[in-house]
Amino acid sequence: MQYGSSMARGVAMAIGVVAVLVPALVLAQAPDQAENPARSQAFVFERALRGAVELGGQQLAKRALVMVPELTLSTEEAIVRGVKLSGYGFYFDVQAPSIESNVILLDMMARQRGGMSRPVSATGTVAGDPMVVPVPAFDPDREYTTFVRASLIDAMLDSSGVLLVAPGEHLTVVVSGIDQPSPNPLYRANSNKLILTIEASDLMEWRQGRLTREQAKERIVQERF
Repeated sequence: MQYGSSMARGVAMAIGVVAVLVPALVLAQAPDQAENPARSQAFVFERALRGAVELGGQQLAKRALVMVPELTLSTEEAIVRGVKLSGYGFYFDVQAPSIESNVILLDMMARQRGGMSRPVSATGTVAGDPMVVPVPAFDPDREYTTFVRASLIDAMLDSSGVLLVAPGEHLTVVVSGIDQPSPNPLYRANSNKLILTIEASDLMEWRQGRLTREQAKERIVQERF
């Protein structure tokens, strides 16, 4: 199922404005969660989203062990902020930790291991060993993105029951890298975002068993911004 292109464009255009408003709105709602059920619900779902990003990092670490068994990858905790927007639903901004330093180290160690394990011919080129099974290509950035996206989609289906999303409302999770300080306030190094949106009616059908898991996943609109 696909939403209309106008709606997708509207969500994308609102991201910049909402991303600026989220911290202030969250702070305004934070003092008394007991009197603000929506804030309490968002707080619980924030933890589920942080756990989903952590799971994606763990899956990447397992893949890395195949390449370099002596290297254990680790990442920082994701930054997650959520807010209930009147008339729209719940909006969550997820900033996943960077794995750049891990990738550099992994690539360096993998190259060293590869150079040691394959003989060099008289011409100076690396000779292939027909008895060695080639290791599948490993792209840490791509696989990290894939793992995190899949984990977040699972969380949207499995953990969003804590959110009271009314008919006609939406659940949106926007994912990017952690923002880095910049002297130019108009420049954001991590401007690429993945926008995941599902309607409340689709979540209800999933919870009531009228949609299979795969059908529910197909109802999640994925946009890049």
